[in-house]
This record gives sequence, structure tokens and C-alpha cells, in this order.
Amino acid sequence: MGTGKMDSSAVYTLFEELKQKIEQLSKGEISDNQAKSNFDTEEIVLLMHDIRERVNQKQFSPEQIKELQNILVQVAGYSLGKVNDRIGTILTELKAVVVPLNEKVSRLQTPTNMVIRKEHVFVVDFRRSKTAITIISMALIILLSWGGNIWQFINNNQLKDNDLKYRYVKTRGEATAKTLLQLETIFTYSKNRDSISEIREQVDAYERMVKERTEEIERKRLLLKK
Repeated sequence: MGTGKMDSSAVYTLFEELKQKIEQLSKGEISDNQAKSNFDTEEIVLLMHDIRERVNQKQFSPEQIKELQNILVQVAGYSLGKVNDRIGTILTELKAVVVPLNEKVSRLQTPTNMVIRKEHVFVVDFRRSKTAITIISMALIILLSWGGNIWQFINNNQLKDNDLKYRYVKTRGEATAKTLLQLETIFTYSKNRDSISEIREQVDAYERMVKERTEEIERKRLLLKK
């Protein structure tokens, strides 16, 4: 029985050592060097094997064997609980990392029906581009042509006004200072269009009358010759 008691004490000691190893695994207290040497798994397996052999020795009484088997079941359940707790903690940590990553990936995904607009930007270098020089030259030519047309239009109107003034003076038979001042006021200073239209009608009527009289005189001359 002394040997049985000694072996039983040794088995209890192994149980306690096994529980400590399991607690270290569950709390993550084993260092990286120990993990690299398979300390966690191999030593626990050896402890379990040693406990199993000691429990199977015949010097134990049936009550002691039953008690040791109950303790072994409790240790096994304890170890499974610790492992499950550790796995649950790891899964929770992984979920906390993976869920934000999935959300970021979902936001970064481009919808298939999105229309991508391409903007074309043209940069013109006015110092080197032949196209820019051509455009500027054409713009200057158009501007000068437009300015020339305006000047020509004004000049033509001025010539028409001068012609009308000359014809009006002919209808009067003389060019007095008063008549010339009146014409300049109407055509230049005040630009009275109604007066200009009236002068044009008078000049046209006078010229028609002169033309008709000339034709009549010519006919009479031809009749006298006959």
C-alpha cells in the first residue's frame, strides 16, 4: 500500500503538472522558442501517457483506480474547455480583423454598371505649336478683314453722301456758305436721316426733270433738221 500511496501521489503530481501546462497554453504564456521545439504538444502527450501507465498499474486498489480515472476524465474535460476557450478567443480576434477588411474590400469594388468617363485635355503651347500659330494668324486675318469691311462701308457711305451733296448743290445752281453749312449739319453733325431722304428726293426729281427736258430738246432739234 506504501508503494500505492507513493504512486498515487506521483500521479496526482502529474495531474497538477498537466493542468499547469494546459493553463499555460490557454493563456499563451509559452514563449516562441518553446513553441518552436514542440514543447506544448509533446510534453502534454508524454504526461498523459505517463499518467495512463501509472493508473493501469495493479498495485492500486479498485477505489484508487476509479478515483484516478475520474481525475483523468476531469483533466481531459478541463483541457478541452481550455482549448475551446482559446479557440473561441482566437476566432473572436480573427473576426474583429477580418470583418473590417471585408467591408473595405466591398467599398473598393467597382460596380459593373458604372460608366467611366474619359476626359481628353489638349494643351496648346503658343511658343512652339504650329497649330497655335496658324490659329492666331487666321484670327488676325479675320479681324483685319472685318475691320477693313467696316472701314470700306463707312467710306462708301461717305462717298454717297458727298455725291448727294454735290448733286444737291447743282440743283441750287450755286454753292454758298450757308448752303454748305446746312449740308454739313445735315450729313455730318446731326445726321438727320429724314432731311437726307428729302434732299435725295429733291435731287432725283430735279435730275429726272433735267433728263426729260434734254430729251424733249433733242427731239425738237431732230424735227427741225427734217
